[in-house]
Amino acid sequence: MQLSLRIVLSLVLFIFLAMPASAKAPTQAAIARSDVIAAEMKALVEGGDLEGARRKAEAASAQFKTEGETWLAASYAVSAADYAMRMGDAARVDADYYPRMGELLATLEPVEETRANLLLELLMDAKGRLGDNDRQDALAELYEERIRKAHGRDSAEDVDARVRTAYSLLESQRLEEGRKRLRAALAASARTELHAVTLRHYTQAARSFQASGLNDDAAELFREAEQTTAIRAEVKELADFYLAYAEFRTAVPDSGQHFVPLYSMATNLYARFYGHESSELIHATDKLASALSEVGQYGTAIDLERRNYEIAQKSLGDDDTITWRIANNLADMLRGMGSPSRALEYDLKVLENRTRHYGQNHFNTLVSANNTAQNYLDLGDYAEARRYFALCLEISQALGDPVTIAGMEAWLAYTDLLSGARPMDAAALGRIEALVTDSNYPAILSMKAANLLADHFARAGNVERQIKYLQQAYSIAGGEMSTGHPLAVAGRIALANAKAATDPATAAEEFAAIDQDMLRWVHLQVSVAGGREVGEAVRAMADDMLYDYARFAEQHTSAVPAFADAARRWPSLATADADNALKVARMVDRSDTETVRLLDRITRLSRIAREIFAADVEQDLAYAYLSDTKALEQQLHERIVARYQLDREKVLNQPLPTPGDLLGRDQVLVQYFTTRKWRVDRESADPIADARLYAIVWRKGAAPVLRGLGDPRRLLVGGEDMVAALQTRDRSTGEGRGLLVQASKRAFSRLHDGLIAPIDADIAGAKTVFIVPDGQLFALPFSLLEDPAGRLLEERFTLRLLTEPEALYRAVEDRALPSEGRVVLAGGIDYAKGEEAGAMPLPGTLREVEAIGKVLSGPGLRIETLSGAAVGEAALRERMTGATVAHLATHGAYGSAKNGGASNVDTLWQSEVILARSGDTRAMRRDEKDGRLYAFELMGWDLSGLDLLVLSACETGRGDEAFVGGLRGLPTAANLAGARRSLLTLWPVADDGTADFMVRFYEHLKDGQAYAEALRSTRRDAIEGRIPTAQDPLVWAAFVLFEN
Repeated sequence: MQLSLRIVLSLVLFIFLAMPASAKAPTQAAIARSDVIAAEMKALVEGGDLEGARRKAEAASAQFKTEGETWLAASYAVSAADYAMRMGDAARVDADYYPRMGELLATLEPVEETRANLLLELLMDAKGRLGDNDRQDALAELYEERIRKAHGRDSAEDVDARVRTAYSLLESQRLEEGRKRLRAALAASARTELHAVTLRHYTQAARSFQASGLNDDAAELFREAEQTTAIRAEVKELADFYLAYAEFRTAVPDSGQHFVPLYSMATNLYARFYGHESSELIHATDKLASALSEVGQYGTAIDLERRNYEIAQKSLGDDDTITWRIANNLADMLRGMGSPSRALEYDLKVLENRTRHYGQNHFNTLVSANNTAQNYLDLGDYAEARRYFALCLEISQALGDPVTIAGMEAWLAYTDLLSGARPMDAAALGRIEALVTDSNYPAILSMKAANLLADHFARAGNVERQIKYLQQAYSIAGGEMSTGHPLAVAGRIALANAKAATDPATAAEEFAAIDQDMLRWVHLQVSVAGGREVGEAVRAMADDMLYDYARFAEQHTSAVPAFADAARRWPSLATADADNALKVARMVDRSDTETVRLLDRITRLSRIAREIFAADVEQDLAYAYLSDTKALEQQLHERIVARYQLDREKVLNQPLPTPGDLLGRDQVLVQYFTTRKWRVDRESADPIADARLYAIVWRKGAAPVLRGLGDPRRLLVGGEDMVAALQTRDRSTGEGRGLLVQASKRAFSRLHDGLIAPIDADIAGAKTVFIVPDGQLFALPFSLLEDPAGRLLEERFTLRLLTEPEALYRAVEDRALPSEGRVVLAGGIDYAKGEEAGAMPLPGTLREVEAIGKVLSGPGLRIETLSGAAVGEAALRERMTGATVAHLATHGAYGSAKNGGASNVDTLWQSEVILARSGDTRAMRRDEKDGRLYAFELMGWDLSGLDLLVLSACETGRGDEAFVGGLRGLPTAANLAGARRSLLTLWPVADDGTADFMVRFYEHLKDGQAYAEALRSTRRDAIEGRIPTAQDPLVWAAFVLFEN
């Protein structure tokens, strides 16, 4: 609030007490009347009536003068001059108050210098605006001399005065003189110990230049301030400086997003000086989140703003205007990410609060009403959208702003055309064209209008005009946001689709380029997204591109290789950096174990950090992993340069082999890949409008083949019968059980028809089939798929399941069990914990591991067996580190929100194997003493030495279908921990069958068979009755070997 509004009782009393004995003090009655007048002036100003406030101040001055209250009369005269200047009426100030300057100063100065100095500032500004430079300079000199005399040269007050006169010159358009005086004042301040004053003025000056469009001057001031000693001082003004610098770097073009470290510096300083729940920190965090969302970094932005909103609710309360602003901005981000229904929840609440607080006819209420209307528009509820846009028009008319009124009329017209309520006739075409080209309309409306026109001309068959308007929509999005913003990417996808019909070669190039850019963007968002919900919503934003890209590749075989490469990357979000790591791994000597270890560790740590971010817990641990990754990358760089003379260019120029280059003549790779077309509201009960499953088939030396398999939801429609048969816990052999098995056979025949028959010709002649499942297919026992002749897929091929396509680069040769190494076996675990009985004992597991130990005993392999209470997490982790084989026989559990588990707990905390002293309590947190090994914990172990990890427990092969990573659960954890292979189960299996099956598996390994072949031989033995307890498909088909 300006000083002219501060004529309240407390100030008057302070002045009265500070008056010298010779000054006449205002009477108590005058003070009381002044208090009332000050409140009335404040109300007029807040209502926008500056002229009314000026007249009231003049009247008060005249009245107090007649009553002999000379100081109050002079003070209200200054207030009147202040209001006049704020209205731009310099002539009135000059005419009415410059002639009275001596009289007013003589009255004001003996009592209190602030009002006297304000008068000089106002007169100095008035002379400047009227072009009376000589008198402006004279007033400036008088102003500075008075303050310097009262407070001393280079005092804080002296610096303030020098800066103030510089601003007066600048505002009078005496730019060169103003710049010179301002820089001199700042330099003088920088030479003092007035660090807070120095930073405050540099910050204000840079902000002023930026606001005036003088960005070069602002940038120079920010850089100059960074060289002062004040920048190293421990003063709270540092936080304001870095926030201003960050906002500046946000506002000016900054492709490198250098504003992020500046915001980080600001938020850290606000936390230090004001507290972690302060309004200052909340404001700065909101600025950072908004800046990130404006350049399309939604994952980080939403995570920040969501946490910021929770802090604002806690520290400021739900009824605070700052809390409402945070909710408003969070809703904007959610809407931009494609979640209008979630955005609507926030916007409706903010609209209600703002209407109650400000009234309907207020700008803030208008903003919330407009946001609400846009949510309904995106949701396709045109009636509600129109209702709220009509409310916006009503508010705009009450506010009387012609530009806003025109904007709201345009939104209504657009809504009517989009909904079909009005025809797209010639007049409508002209109106919508104006929305696209007129910069007075909001950018989002211009983009929507351009897309509406593009759709209209597409339906009319006018591709040329369709592409024209799509290009305009893309240009607006790229210019107003950034080329990496989701709206801009959506524009590029639409352009590629439009060009596909007339220029497929160009469309293929554009799809490939969009794919690369989208992958980088999604990788960044998912890597730091706070929660699987946000991470997967961000990932889903790429699905429109992948859906269209796949359909394009189906129609143009020349695009299949590029699409196949995209499909290889997306399950693990393998960016160019990940490919470079694969290239380096192929260049280094495999006997160079230290370099190999560094490469492996870097890859795993970065992905573990991503999973932790996605789980939305222990974020500090994720940042610690990222920090470790950076240090390891430096070590790797130094080692590679010194040992292999490799540089970045050499690595970049080295082509990465395709799967076709890696496979043997009798091998084939089949990658299943699902694409989805989402509805506008991804939060609806049925969010997927269409889905397509593809099989990408690679053979040695051949181009990949793309086969469309249809909608996977229809393909797997018979899955209930299959699940009922395979997951039943009923061990009886009655008639009902047999019917379930028959039902399962029919289901697997249908699955064979849908998944294998369309590619039968492509895989014919192969001996080994590598399969990379996707989504629900991870839970499918491919070995049970049965062709029309009754042959199981297991009987036709050696099946090798890969967790992701990149696993092929390490898995082409199926290794046998090493002749030397350490084998860790654990079974017969004691689950009791004090009075808690824990899980049901499994005595068969001790017989299992003892029998395996006998099979593997002999020279070379050292057997270590743990049982009873010794199978604790810490002991197991220590033993398994550096081991060759680890076999754990125990209970397992899998849960997720999609299968009846907890909806608010990440799947990595609901997938576990149970160890000693676990009792009956599930804490779902990192704790080596709780007797439960969760997937979240396992992925942080170092199992890179393991050739084989066996989790012989129920449902260890299950996971939550995820758009990122394919499957989340113990399979994910085993992969990230570094185990080369993991033998897991898809459903509960009886102890006796499991034990006998496992023993036979190890017998085949001991005989020299490779891992996949050993599993196939064991299954054959079970099928043909040589393992009586495992002859049931519920036993032998339960085991899956994932190669990581």
